[in-house]
Amino acid sequence: MTKYIGIPYLDKGRTFAGCDCYGLVKLYYKNELNIDIPEVNTGAETPRRTLAVYLEQISKNWRETTPQKNAVVAMCLNAEHPKIVTHFGVMLNDKTMLHSYENAHSHIIDIEHPTVKNQIKGFYKWHF
Repeated sequence: MTKYIGIPYLDKGRTFAGCDCYGLVKLYYKNELNIDIPEVNTGAETPRRTLAVYLEQISKNWRETTPQKNAVVAMCLNAEHPKIVTHFGVMLNDKTMLHSYENAHSHIIDIEHPTVKNQIKGFYKWHF
């Protein structure tokens, strides 16, 4: 998994040269699971998106799950809009996730860490 650590944050990026949070999830899913998850506009373009609307937009193939390897983590990091999903990560096991955000390279964090614990809204796996 070290190949995913330290990837520079790049808004709308989708490669090892740079990616945003959703780009990192797409990159991981493609390289580790050989799954091309759908593209979606995230963040400010759709400021009233809720988790349900987001999941409907990208695919009906996401199913809620528990924290486990390869699950996508959906988070609400905007304190002004606590119900709007604005951030994603991918679980590396049942306790840690890989994620990337503005002003920070991709890194691993424990899902119990205070900066993310209360912002997690769900865990999702791709099902065919």
